[in-house]
Amino acid sequence: DYLVINVSSPNTPGLRSLQGKENLSNLIQEVVKHRDIKCPKVPLLVKIAPDLTSQDKEDIASTVLDSKSRVDGLIVSNTTVSREGLESKHSVETGGLSGKPLREKSTQTIADMYLLTNGEIPIIGVGGVGSGQDAYEKICAGASLIQLYSALVFQGPPVVTKIRRELQEILEKEGISNISQAVGSAHKNKIKNENSAT
Repeated sequence: DYLVINVSSPNTPGLRSLQGKENLSNLIQEVVKHRDIKCPKVPLLVKIAPDLTSQDKEDIASTVLDSKSRVDGLIVSNTTVSREGLESKHSVETGGLSGKPLREKSTQTIADMYLLTNGEIPIIGVGGVGSGQDAYEKICAGASLIQLYSALVFQGPPVVTKIRRELQEILEKEGISNISQAVGSAHKNKIKNENSAT
């Protein structure tokens, strides 16, 4: 079990403004206060949008790393409001878009948040995962766990077994004995170099 502060739903007017540094910090502090009374051992995560500016991402990272508003993890990411590259007649519809059109944007946001938090905050990677390769890309970008939604709708529960099998094949091919070795592997040298420079 875990609790999620979802400040990223595109379908709730004004909700995404809670991702701002001051609003998010105040919200987390209030939730932590109540969580510590009601269910102190339950991890608290924050779910963020993929449609963030670089400054937004920096603000979120500094907020969740701050001792007053630290959380146990991030869920990256919710659905996107972007319709870039879509050619469907439905591309003008409002609301959040999930699935394949979200995959790259979500993976980039995972990578950005992993680097901005120096890999200190666990990330649940979500958005456009429909294969073992999709999952592996999110893991290498910095996700410790993977969450599915659209793939479950369109491929059904067997997709979980398929992704697990494909991911296992990739790990064996790459010579990786434990999935934790792949988490953030796309950035390991960058983080090492930045840490040794400070």
